[in-house]
Amino acid sequence: MASRQAISKLTQEIFNQLPNKGIRTGAKILKQRWTGELEARYYPESITKIARKVSPGYVTAQEERRLLKLDTLRRRGKGPPKKGSGKRKK
Repeated sequence: MASRQAISKLTQEIFNQLPNKGIRTGAKILKQRWTGELEARYYPESITKIARKVSPGYVTAQEERRLLKLDTLRRRGKGPPKKGSGKRKK
């Protein structure tokens, strides 16, 4: 009668399996479908890069709001300090 170890070794050779010794192999993740192409199609590339090449003055709505808010804060004296003039200035 064949030993249990011999049978497991034989099945590993026949079915091309790795020995199961409690070691993580990542087989579960490798079996999953690839999602890279699907995600690339779902999140298309932003149009801002192309628009800035065509017209240099292109500003998105979000960026325009940010600039307006920054301008109003600066007028009130609440804007960010100039570079190099913070608390740690020596």
